[in-house]
Amino acid sequence: MNPTLINAVAAFGGSSAALLGPILSNYVLQRGLADRELLNRQIAQRETLYADFINEAARLYAVSITHALDNFGELVCLYALVGRIRLFASESVVIAAEELVKTIVAHYGEANLSVDQLRQAALSAKADPLATFSLACRKEMREIVQRGEVASEHARRDKKWGLV
Repeated sequence: MNPTLINAVAAFGGSSAALLGPILSNYVLQRGLADRELLNRQIAQRETLYADFINEAARLYAVSITHALDNFGELVCLYALVGRIRLFASESVVIAAEELVKTIVAHYGEANLSVDQLRQAALSAKADPLATFSLACRKEMREIVQRGEVASEHARRDKKWGLV
């Protein structure tokens, strides 16, 4: 084989490797940034949805223990929020949301509470009907952050294609 040709191929191979290094490292860096941004966006969307549900459920819970159900339209927003939660939330969060809605609907069927009964209920173990839902949401959010859901999926794909 011609030594000039060998030198040319070696030079071409070296310069190609030198060019590919920054390109691959930039790809990995951009992928990580995109994954983090997507994960942060997903967390923010969940936080907003869960906060909306908590606000509406708290309002309707207070109404349910002091008033009769005059308008079914009041429950529509709460059912819509539960439907949105079902789209992506973990099973424990969905179950907690559904149980809270059942509790609210059950209270509409009971007699209204007096001020003394409200005070006693506030001091009892049933004081916070939102606790189960809130704790389920907090647990889910921690798991998402710890797992890095989106990032791990891309890492598996990169391994499959031999990029890592």
